Amino acid sequence: MPLTKYHFSKVINAFFEMPSDNARELLPKHLHPLEIRHGQGVFSVTAFDFRDSMVGAYTEVVLAVIVPPLVKPGEPMPKSAFYPFFVATSTEAARTHAIERWHLPHYMNDITVDFEESGKQISAHVHEADQPIVDVTISHHNWVDADDLYQSFMHTDTHHYKANVHMAGTFTQHEEETGEMTLHAHPMCEGLRVDEIASYPFREMWMTNGVQTFEELEAI
Repeated sequence: MPLTKYHFSKVINAFFEMPSDNARELLPKHLHPLEIRHGQGVFSVTAFDFRDSMVGAYTEVVLAVIVPPLVKPGEPMPKSAFYPFFVATSTEAARTHAIERWHLPHYMNDITVDFEESGKQISAHVHEADQPIVDVTISHHNWVDADDLYQSFMHTDTHHYKANVHMAGTFTQHEEETGEMTLHAHPMCEGLRVDEIASYPFREMWMTNGVQTFEELEAI
């Protein structure tokens, strides 16, 4: 399988503290949550505005638990490793593509991600029709050109997989705790103990005018 590229106008990502035992409930047995301190794992929200891909333009939200990366001698260290436990997209074509190619678990209805920029801040309002799912706001710091490596873990009933994912574009990141998040009563959030997840991110990332590149799936 050749490299698979997704061109985006913007993507925002934020990390939030969550109870480690709640994170374990969302993970398959072979993965473990990365703890930032004892008893506290990391919940991640990522919102994409894809302007071009092999299935056209669409928006997407990824809810994930951060896990330790799989590192081999002589290979670069990923910036973060994700286990997406729920993904949702604005089109059926994008959903079918990601399920078939990447074995990612999806919410099976179309959702919408509305991005709103104001000064140094950007917000992503994720909803299904008039039912809100998650609202997240972050801000920017210093902008740089970046090309960073991440990992994503997936699985089926019989196999476990890992994919290297490269994110290239104009990038800003900080840990100033200026953002905020609201999780709503929606089927995508049912596995989360909402009251025990931090409402402000300890890490905020924003990238514009870039490309997300998936390498071939690797069985683990």
